[in-house]
Amino acid sequence: MDEAAELARNPRGAMIAPAGCGKTHVIATAVARYGGGRELILTHTHAGVEALRGRLARMGVPARAYHLDTIAGWALRLATAFPATSRLPTAEPRTDAEYTGVYAAAASLLGLRSIREIIRASYAGVFIDEYQDCTVAQHGLALALLDVLPCRVVGDPLQGIFDFRDNEAIRWDEHVSPVFEPVAGPTRPWRWADKNPALGEWLGEVRDCLENGRAINLQGAPVRWVDGSDPIAKAQNQREACFRAARLDQGSVVAIHGIANQCHHLAARLGGLYSCVEAVDTKDLYRAAAAVDAADGNGRAIAVMDFAAKCMTEVGSALKSVRNALAAGRQPRVRKHMDVCRTIMAVAEADSLPATEIERALAAMVGLPGAVVYRWELLRAMEKALGTLRQGEAASLEEAAWVVRNRSRRLGRVMPRCAVGTTLLVKGLEFDHAVVLDADAFDAKNLYVALTRGARSLTVVSREPVVFPMIRHSAKPRRSESILGSGGD
Repeated sequence: MDEAAELARNPRGAMIAPAGCGKTHVIATAVARYGGGRELILTHTHAGVEALRGRLARMGVPARAYHLDTIAGWALRLATAFPATSRLPTAEPRTDAEYTGVYAAAASLLGLRSIREIIRASYAGVFIDEYQDCTVAQHGLALALLDVLPCRVVGDPLQGIFDFRDNEAIRWDEHVSPVFEPVAGPTRPWRWADKNPALGEWLGEVRDCLENGRAINLQGAPVRWVDGSDPIAKAQNQREACFRAARLDQGSVVAIHGIANQCHHLAARLGGLYSCVEAVDTKDLYRAAAAVDAADGNGRAIAVMDFAAKCMTEVGSALKSVRNALAAGRQPRVRKHMDVCRTIMAVAEADSLPATEIERALAAMVGLPGAVVYRWELLRAMEKALGTLRQGEAASLEEAAWVVRNRSRRLGRVMPRCAVGTTLLVKGLEFDHAVVLDADAFDAKNLYVALTRGARSLTVVSREPVVFPMIRHSAKPRRSESILGSGGD
């Protein structure tokens, strides 16, 4: 019996599968071939929803055979259908704490006989993808569903890298294993099968090392190693590795660092070739929008300039005297960039929040000689927020920013050909080529996510060709412990 059949026929099955081995395909096959009616399929992101929808469409599964949604979206729809009974805290959640309230409200409804009858009449069973990314509150909702319908979960504990701060993330052995029954998952590395099979096989060996606390030997492996041992030369070597990966072919490229600010720093020095991947709920957008809302006159113009400086080079240096004059309450006196200065002054002199003038000022700063925009997604989001505000769809720029990012959750987004991002932001995405920067700074889970993003080639920058993943809350592995040997295939 294949993995999809095993999963579909176990009413409380839990499947673990490595990166690139076809978890999405297993779920789609289970629904297409073995579904017992209309199945409820849940995942975490709208990108995940679209991936599953595309797979089901290619298999010819009719839309009536399933309902596909994010966990947050489905829970919110259920809770808002019965707001008084569920005691839903808010119908428009924005924070993690508010979404935790949504999951609790939906779970409480599932304890009512009338709601359980509705759910049983609506669905034959449940499949939840990327289960390792669930919070404890989402796990509670899944348990409530399990008490009503067959519920199967699919995930990979080695890719459980999200830090939910106040919202505790599940631990597979503690939360999943005692409740769900293990189902054997796929192990063939399909992502690399027709692109770089040697890399796919080697990554399977890497997984075994990481799961058992061993280091990874890149010598003889089907990867390119770049020396990052010299602190002075490392930055240049990282840039050269990124340029080289971008020149390999016209395929997609991702450069991965563990720290967001380092991603911004690197992208700014790559001449506009790479653009940063942004979080859907990027704090930089909301903070900038709130700063513009709260200011007027020179303060508003300064807020716009400071936002532009987060997205592109040259603003902080070429317009330094303009910002200093505005901060001192003086009229800027400039000989260079006079046209740009005029657009900035138009923002300062407007009587009310001037969406059009801010759009013109941002466009003018993009046109500064030598300016490199390295956070295009952030800049475009602000431009869309300004358009939303100008069209009267929001009462403030901060509200418009929330509308824009909420819309992007549903519609998805287009990745640049060459992207820079953290493991948190590129997890779940596939690229042709991957460059792992400063690999020694990753723990085992983040390193595994980073190493498995590229399907055609992988470049690793590290202090040595033997990489010891950072160990959190435990001792670093001894060099006497066994490591992955050479000869990846």
